[in-house]
Amino acid sequence: MASQKSLLFMFPGQGSQSVGMGKELAANFEEFRLTLEEASDALGYSMERLCFEDPEQQLSLTEFTQPSILAVSVGTARVLAKRAGLVPTSVAGHSLGEYSALVVAGALDFHDALRAVRFRGQAMQRAVPVGVGGMAAYIGAQAARVVDLCTQASRPESAVEVVNFNSRSQLVLSGHKGAVDTLCALIGAEKLGRAIPLAVSAPFHSSLMKPAAEEMERYLEGVALAPLRVPLFANVDASLYTADTYKKPMLVRQIASAVLWTQILDAAKAHADATSEPSTRTWLEVGPGNVLQGLLRKTLEGESSTGTADFEAVKAALAATGA
Repeated sequence: MASQKSLLFMFPGQGSQSVGMGKELAANFEEFRLTLEEASDALGYSMERLCFEDPEQQLSLTEFTQPSILAVSVGTARVLAKRAGLVPTSVAGHSLGEYSALVVAGALDFHDALRAVRFRGQAMQRAVPVGVGGMAAYIGAQAARVVDLCTQASRPESAVEVVNFNSRSQLVLSGHKGAVDTLCALIGAEKLGRAIPLAVSAPFHSSLMKPAAEEMERYLEGVALAPLRVPLFANVDASLYTADTYKKPMLVRQIASAVLWTQILDAAKAHADATSEPSTRTWLEVGPGNVLQGLLRKTLEGESSTGTADFEAVKAALAATGA
């Protein structure tokens, strides 16, 4: 086995936002504050005001949520790079987080990414009228059975699909609201585990998002994508991409495709096992929240991760590297 270090940066997706995120980092790290200023210039509104105060309650709206998480994630990565010289050996992002991963891997310009995810959020909201779609989380030990039930029950006019493989015991269902509700009732009737409806504005990652994918394909024609400087594990197939093998259609496909996060973690673990010793391996969630750390603990036995959700966490990450 090779003995190089392994440092995977994991970037969170929608749902990790919270009012006040990044405030302490902006107060203590100039590179973080400047990143938010860049975001403000690119989007035409104050990213600091949105993230720190959210006076107009926009942070939960998809077209604002996505750029804000991207900005905080990229700003945090810049702090790690400047203060500790931390450069990941590979990157992965959960759904929206793939854009953060592409920016940090040098494949996507930060300003282009900000505008793209704002458009992505708007397109996803336009794709399905409010009230038509729904989502639910499944928690239990019968994930394979739930996948089968979705495959058996789903129809074009009444779709219900597994759209997030978050861990071996946690899935997310998405599709037409009636079909999702019916599947949740069936999960309860068969005593397969818990099915929890989610308060979301659209059936994200389901086949109902195909109109948004078509819009995104047209939008991305005007966006440049450079070769990856750091290998990236992709959402749609959990494969590892290097250099110029990652193409824009991957970003189009992910809008109406499942997020294969469990499979990404398994693939990343296999890659790390082949290239590094366990004692030299670090899994670092870069951005707001700690969702991905929890999913890693549930998925990879014996592996642990750290995060950067607040100032104390970032200080700990920097101290661990001697910065």
